[in-house]
Amino acid sequence: MHGKNLYIIQSDITGDLKIGRSNNARKRLKELQVGSHTKLKLLCEISNMGHIEKHLHRKLKKYKIRQHGEWFTFDCAGNLPDWLCEAIDWNIANIWWEK
Repeated sequence: MHGKNLYIIQSDITGDLKIGRSNNARKRLKELQVGSHTKLKLLCEISNMGHIEKHLHRKLKKYKIRQHGEWFTFDCAGNLPDWLCEAIDWNIANIWWEK
């Protein structure tokens, strides 16, 4: 049996990151986009790693954006585990402030 996938989604205006888990991150992105006033993009999806979502939320607690649940300020990126940072295409993630 496979576990859920870990994903990171980013707002193109604020740079904020959503760290979540889902069986289908692209479908989840579409669902979140409906309720978002900013364009969202999927930065990474890592198979069968959804079980560490809660650990990451605890580790990044000081970066949490209270009113948005699983959303964190972009400043949290420096505190992500190395293996997760390596899964992100930073050429895509680092362009949000150019808007």
